[in-house]
Amino acid sequence: HQVEILETTERKTDTVKDNGFCPQWDDSEVFSFTVGCPDVAMLQIVVMDDDGGGLLDDTVCKAAIPVSCLRQGYRSVRLNDQYGSQHGPFGFARLLLDVSIENCL
Repeated sequence: HQVEILETTERKTDTVKDNGFCPQWDDSEVFSFTVGCPDVAMLQIVVMDDDGGGLLDDTVCKAAIPVSCLRQGYRSVRLNDQYGSQHGPFGFARLLLDVSIENCL
């Protein structure tokens, strides 16, 4: 068997300072992606803890969504801890996204 990674694109938001309990990001940040094969593409969202210049930032929570399942409009994405669990503080962890999809032929 052979696994081939066709393309990886990464975007990062600015760090939100001193807002760990209920962080809010700048509404004007917009990320665009060109997806060649939406049937097999995944959107991975990772929320990191910025250690302020430290060598290793910690993953706080994450989500992975098949691009083929994305729909336009405001979407609430459930976030999981590093083990894929939603227990404890992650039971209610969500990220609100505004999704816009343009089909290019």
